Amino acid sequence: MPLARNNTTAAATLVAANLALLAFLLATAGCTKSGGNAPGASARGGDTTLVAAGQTVFTNNGCAKCHAVGGQGGRMGPDLSRVGAEAGHTSEWLVAHIKNPKAHKPASRMPAFEGKISDKDLLALGAYLASLK
Repeated sequence: MPLARNNTTAAATLVAANLALLAFLLATAGCTKSGGNAPGASARGGDTTLVAAGQTVFTNNGCAKCHAVGGQGGRMGPDLSRVGAEAGHTSEWLVAHIKNPKAHKPASRMPAFEGKISDKDLLALGAYLASLK
């Protein structure tokens, strides 16, 4: 039993460290201001380079096979055109949801992408999705 507790503690510590790193990176990402609801703009005035990288991650990982953005893409999953405008849908929340959708919505049919998309790409993807308002 002590080994299981150590693994659980280590996993929780790793998750907390990753979230702290994510928060730090978002806070120091350049914070360039962009006007209004344009792609690349976010509620925090997020880094447009990070948002653009996230849009590339969205495209390269086939997210549009299931999800539409701006009228383009699939219809199997929810339309994400305004996903960042929904209460609580921060970049961090979106990354956690992409990693394990069932943690937020047990009936979700979306597959988990933890370990399938790098943390760097998830950070960018979260910033992109959070910018969609």
